[in-house]
Amino acid sequence: MLVMKESDGAPERTRFSSVLVRLRREQGFATAHAFYKARGGKRAFGVAFTNYLGLERGRSLPKGPRVEGLVAALGLDPVSRAARELVLAYMRDTLGSPALIRSFETPPLPDPAPPGWQIAENAARQALGARSVRLTPEQYALLARDESLYACHVILANTRGWIETSELSRMLGLPPADLRRRLTFLDKAALAQVRGRQVRSPLAGSYVMPPLPGPAAGFASSRLRRHRDEWTRRRGRSVHQAYLILRAPEPKFRDYLSHLSDVVAMSALYGDVGPAADSELYLVEGKVTRLFTPKAGR
Repeated sequence: MLVMKESDGAPERTRFSSVLVRLRREQGFATAHAFYKARGGKRAFGVAFTNYLGLERGRSLPKGPRVEGLVAALGLDPVSRAARELVLAYMRDTLGSPALIRSFETPPLPDPAPPGWQIAENAARQALGARSVRLTPEQYALLARDESLYACHVILANTRGWIETSELSRMLGLPPADLRRRLTFLDKAALAQVRGRQVRSPLAGSYVMPPLPGPAAGFASSRLRRHRDEWTRRRGRSVHQAYLILRAPEPKFRDYLSHLSDVVAMSALYGDVGPAADSELYLVEGKVTRLFTPKAGR
């Protein structure tokens, strides 16, 4: 789908491209190429860089299914305000008529977060975006295949420098032969580097992200979630808990979910992959559960 100026036939920037470029910069990527490469390139986007650049420059619009991938590549919650802004810009460019999309628009809701929160969240997005690495579907599937493989990856990716395999074997409770077999798999998948009796992760210090959404990624994600649930059951010790039960309008509450995701992501900024004696591994979760829907008052 090519959008052209009627005056001279030169490509004109679309609403979609303007929003896409702004959101990409807010994620900490100064150039389209840096964003494209960090988020997995052609394997993740499904198009060559020149085609992606055409989206940013307004020469074309993506096919509908690719918009979801762009939302994920930007690290946005699908129900966040930024994601809705991108989708709405796409609809405006695609349909052309404001009257056709008026029914999809809702009056803007006031952002419940104070300005300080917004500043902190934007700063966190930029800091994390600059150091983010997206796993390939093959790497993700490998980690989901075996709980110990995933545990190896988690420890290595959170520790800078070389680790003695004997120490890693002790931490995981794995016999040396079983550990070597798993490290071979991780090495072949570019998730570990083995040097004699030492091992390290090339991803240490990076903000590791899952692949773009898809059936295979969804299956692997559910298995990895089971691994984390099992770790929590066997090894976990709660160090902090906060909860609140409230009643709120669902459309308004959706905006809060994007803030919660940002707060969880910001915990990565407190991480220190140096093997300090007092450092521990933490699982940080942001979880919201719908309990029931009371009848409206009369």
